[in-house]
Amino acid sequence: MFIITIPIQIGISAIPTQDIGIVLIVIALVLTLRVYRGMKGMKYSPGQVYSAPLIYFILLLVGLADLNPSYTDIIAVVLTLILGYFVGRKLAGGVRFFDKDGAIYYKRSPIILVIWLVSFIVRFGLDYITIPGITYLAIAVEVVLALTTGMIAGEAHHINISYKEYAGNKGMTK
Repeated sequence: MFIITIPIQIGISAIPTQDIGIVLIVIALVLTLRVYRGMKGMKYSPGQVYSAPLIYFILLLVGLADLNPSYTDIIAVVLTLILGYFVGRKLAGGVRFFDKDGAIYYKRSPIILVIWLVSFIVRFGLDYITIPGITYLAIAVEVVLALTTGMIAGEAHHINISYKEYAGNKGMTK
C-alpha cells in the first residue's frame, strides 16, 4: 500500500502565477474599502468592532498550526500579540464618534489604519516570497500578524470603552 502525501500551501504563495493579477486587484479593492470605511466611519456595534480581531486571531492560530512552530516561536508570537494589544490601546486615542441617521458611528484611529495597511502589505510580501522549508520567513509572517492582531484587539477594546463613555454622555443606554 502506498501513502501519497501532498504538501498543502496556505497563503498567497499557493496561488498560480497566472492568477496573481486578479488576486492583487481583489486585495486592492478590499484594502481600499476597509480604509475608506475606517476613515469615513462605520456604524457602531460590538460585533462589528470585535469581528476583525477575532478573524485575525483565527488566521493567526491556523497559520501557526500549519507551521508546527517551536516553543520559542510560540512565545515570540504571544509576546508580540500582547505588545500589539497595548500599543493598539495607546494609539487608539484617535477614534472619533459621531451621530448619523439616528445611530452612532465611529472613525478608526488613523495611525492604526496606516499601521494595519502597511502590515497587511508586509505580510502579503513575506507570504508571497516564503519558500517551503524556510520557516523563519513563515514565522515572520505570523509575528507581523500577531502584532496587527494585538493592535486591532487593543483598538477594539478602546473603541468599546469610548463608545460607552460617548453613549453615557448622550444619556443613552450603554
